[in-house]
Amino acid sequence: MTEKNDKKLSRYVLTDELYDILKQQILSHRMAAGDKINIDRLSRELGVSNIPIRESLSRLASEGFVTLIPFKGMYVAEMSLKDIDEIFEIRSQLENLSIRKAIAHIPPHRLETVLEDLLSHEPGGGETEREARIFKMNGDLHGTILHYAKNENLKDMVTTVIQRIHRYLNDTRCNIDVEAEKIEHEFIVRALLKRDTEQAAEAMRNHLKNAHERLRVNFEK
Repeated sequence: MTEKNDKKLSRYVLTDELYDILKQQILSHRMAAGDKINIDRLSRELGVSNIPIRESLSRLASEGFVTLIPFKGMYVAEMSLKDIDEIFEIRSQLENLSIRKAIAHIPPHRLETVLEDLLSHEPGGGETEREARIFKMNGDLHGTILHYAKNENLKDMVTTVIQRIHRYLNDTRCNIDVEAEKIEHEFIVRALLKRDTEQAAEAMRNHLKNAHERLRVNFEK
């Protein structure tokens, strides 16, 4: 590989790292919704040039985390009930497709592990612990379904949508109902274990409908 190609590779790696850093700052609200993004300040803080930062922000804009306003600049995307409604409308359709593509391929032992881990969680705990449990449950179940759906583009789209929902769950206004999530996840896993596509799809629809309503109520407070 030539020196020129080495530099090109390093730039791609740097952009990926910056993308992860900036996305985490948005998800954790260190970069707050509606804030104007000062690229020069980020450049100084992170010790890099403006170019990879702009590339990272453009990628985040394509995923709905950043908004570009012509002649004004880039802003952290606003949070709203309309956004919540649209995200869940998209997610419901994509997760239904994921279930139908994955159900015949998920090994029973993998589902049994997900169920065992799900049932081992005890009620209670602080807000940080409840958030961690929700994210773990989502990763175990939805991550497993996406893996066995065997469609990388579908996986990327659903993952981005779930991350946008996690941004709302990380908000201080959000009180997560872990027990409700746990029960709904259990219904989905048991239907998957039976290889009952329609029951699994219905359980997923009900879960997302309820999760949508819970998030809406929290965000309206």
